[in-house]
Amino acid sequence: MSISQIAVGFCDWLNKLSPKSPEENEAIQYGMELFLDNVIKMIVILAIGIALGKGFETIVVLSAFCGLRLQAGGIHAKTGWGCGFGVFLVWAVSILGDMFFNIEISFLPYIYVLSVFVIAYCVPRTINIEHFTSQDKFRKKVHSIVVLTLLMAIAFFSPALRGLIIYPVILEVLTLLPKNKIKVKGEDE
Repeated sequence: MSISQIAVGFCDWLNKLSPKSPEENEAIQYGMELFLDNVIKMIVILAIGIALGKGFETIVVLSAFCGLRLQAGGIHAKTGWGCGFGVFLVWAVSILGDMFFNIEISFLPYIYVLSVFVIAYCVPRTINIEHFTSQDKFRKKVHSIVVLTLLMAIAFFSPALRGLIIYPVILEVLTLLPKNKIKVKGEDE
């Protein structure tokens, strides 16, 4: 059974409970497909991490990366496979970076200041930017800086978690730099 079939079945079940318009059903189905696709990616990466004896580390890396990415956005892959591979690379680089390259506490203020500048200039970075009001954009910037500040504070006070937090933060901030192509109605993706 595919993700699309599961999403269609879920929408059919929801529609029986509370009928929706075809447009609403299409949006719900799309959201469910995205949700299931992302959950599967996270489960696969977590399973790999657990198999390698890095389950806790994997949870920290994915939490840091996804926590900031949910607010800030960033470049997107064109396919689900590309996205999965990108998240896998973030995980692998973060785990390996933490294992082999210690991040000194003295670097944290520089990383923080540069990250705040990138966030202030680039957030939110999404292909659906035309749907954001100026208030939405400001809120995303503020929330991104709050999440960044929280992550940096944890990294500052917990040397054991520092690399597991800072590497995914740096990688997420880097995904904010390339400008996404704005989606135009009727245009192929």
